[in-house]
Amino acid sequence: MKAIVLAGGHATRLWPITKNRAKPLLPVNGRPIIDFIIKDLAEKDDIEDIYISTNEKFSEDFEQYVSEFGYEDKVEVVVEDQNCEEEKPGTIGAIINLLECKPSDDYVVIGGDNYYSLDIDEFLDEVNGYPALACYKLDSKEKAKSFGVVETNEDHEIVGFQEKPEEPRSTLASTACYFFPEKDLDLFDKYEEHFAQTDIPADQYLDEPGRLIEWAHKKRTFKGFPFTGEWVDVGTREGYLEAHEAVHGTGEKIVEGRTRNTQMEGNVYVMEGAEVANSQLKDCIVFPEAKIEGSSMESSIVDQKARVRNAEVRESLLGEHSRLFQ
Repeated sequence: MKAIVLAGGHATRLWPITKNRAKPLLPVNGRPIIDFIIKDLAEKDDIEDIYISTNEKFSEDFEQYVSEFGYEDKVEVVVEDQNCEEEKPGTIGAIINLLECKPSDDYVVIGGDNYYSLDIDEFLDEVNGYPALACYKLDSKEKAKSFGVVETNEDHEIVGFQEKPEEPRSTLASTACYFFPEKDLDLFDKYEEHFAQTDIPADQYLDEPGRLIEWAHKKRTFKGFPFTGEWVDVGTREGYLEAHEAVHGTGEKIVEGRTRNTQMEGNVYVMEGAEVANSQLKDCIVFPEAKIEGSSMESSIVDQKARVRNAEVRESLLGEHSRLFQ
């Protein structure tokens, strides 16, 4: 068995934090978010090879990560043919491109910017060799309105899919974790052939995993594996902050940098080399070499070498080298 970890997006919703930094490499307590996934997969004896699918812009950063964390024997960085968001092959396109140049086998596919408590072994055992999708069990249909929603029958076979529905028929959210057995890899070619004959633009059907699930479950038995616990998509400011809370627990404070006369509330992560003085921080992430003085900050992320002085900041992303003085 092999695994594909998708890490090719340009994360525009997190700019400027991710303008020159790959989203899956964002740190959570000193570890890149992708490492929670790679470490889990690398420890599985059944998974022989792991491919990180990324773009050329960030390929060297992922190569450095693989080397630094000692994964060279099991993890390979595979570069997608694109340099910017407009050129990206999309989630499905990236999988198709990679499968064209790698051995045929059973594949686990997972998004590299997710933090999850999913038990991969249990997932693979329960789906019993069928193509499958891991589905996070939400606690209300109101929350389900923000996700792709999967319907399953009593045998956990997917029988319906809704993309961000106004009236969800289920509380099972589609995640970025899939299993495709070798015998069903032809689904990707058939999917591409089908939509190439429609009026739907390629950049849509090659970048919408929900569309694949909606189409594929009508062609093959496709399992939906429900799980609970933690699942965070680190695609937004809120998601990144939520990932810290998921990893460390509610209200956890991690201070590696220097703080003086500073009150901290909620989940706060001050990285090594950062300096915070005479300030108030609530649910914030402060990158190395950032300096904050005399300020009140809440639900915000401050990139490296930024400077904030005598300011009130709420729900903001402050980029590298930015200056905010009031």
